[in-house]
Amino acid sequence: MADDWREIVPISPELFVPDVTEAVKFYTEKLGFAAFRVERQGDREIFAIVVMANAVVMFAADHLYQAMGSRVESPRGVAIDIRVVVDDVDAVYGRCIENGVTIVHDIGDRYYGLRDFVIADLNGFRLRFAAPLR
Repeated sequence: MADDWREIVPISPELFVPDVTEAVKFYTEKLGFAAFRVERQGDREIFAIVVMANAVVMFAADHLYQAMGSRVESPRGVAIDIRVVVDDVDAVYGRCIENGVTIVHDIGDRYYGLRDFVIADLNGFRLRFAAPLR
C-alpha cells in the first residue's frame, strides 16, 4: 500500500479524535474530501485517511494516542491551522456554508497572495482552505 502517493506525502497531519467514523463523515460529506483508507478494530473505525486533491489528512482514535503514553488534555486545534490549497476556494466555501460548517475566518483576498477562509471541524481542529490570487 505504501506505493500510493497518499501513503507517503511529506507532511500530513494525523488528528487524534474521539470518533474516527464521525470525523470521516464530516470531512467527506461536509467538506468534500474522499475517504482513501479506513482501518477497523472489530466494528469500530480506528484509523482513516481522507484526501482532497494533493491534501492528505489522517485520523486516529484517541485511545491509540493514549496507548503511546500521551493524553488529550487541551482543546483540540489550539494555535494551529492546517492549510489546504484548492483550485476553487469559492466552491469549497460555498459547500461549507451549505453544510452548516462553522466558519472561523470569513473568505477574503489576503495581503499574502491567497484567497482563503478558516473553518472549525467537529472536533475543533481548524482548516484554512486557500487558493492563490489570480
